[in-house]
Amino acid sequence: MLTLLYLLAIPLIAAGIGYALGYAAIHLKVEGDPLVDEISALLPNGQCGQCGYPGCTQAAKAMACGEAAPDVCPPGGDALAQKIAAILGVTLDSSGAKGPQVAAIDMDGCDGCGRCIKQCSYDAIVGATRQLHGVIADACTGCGACVAVCPHNGISLYPDPAFMSRVTKPGVIQTATLEVKNA
Repeated sequence: MLTLLYLLAIPLIAAGIGYALGYAAIHLKVEGDPLVDEISALLPNGQCGQCGYPGCTQAAKAMACGEAAPDVCPPGGDALAQKIAAILGVTLDSSGAKGPQVAAIDMDGCDGCGRCIKQCSYDAIVGATRQLHGVIADACTGCGACVAVCPHNGISLYPDPAFMSRVTKPGVIQTATLEVKNA
């Protein structure tokens, strides 16, 4: 009889704790700000830090409080800034708009040291030690972490060609020429 009591004690205690946690989750729930949640859902959530905040949720909180401008996210570009401005009900000054950026490695400046590969948290840089490295533009967020660690100043940022306007007038196609400058 005592053995049966011992065998049932653990499941009964676990069920009691589970019930208490379920009750606490329902009745003690802290509601989040729906505006922050809406802005955070729009952000790329790459946690790149280009905006000056450690993550996209912190940037969304700052935008909702009015501490940060809607155009603070460089990877999101102008389209994202317009959506966030519409949600916040503010207008944007697009005079200093800087669109999404992508890293580029200068072939003459790369000696294959591998520091940029180790620094890139998005796996956007490919290559092997003592070999020429390259950047996968679709994976690059333009955070600039690789630019800072390159000992030869062989990496620079330039506007992402996927977001560059290629047509200036209807029917006239502008050729995209990208000039990569060393930092």
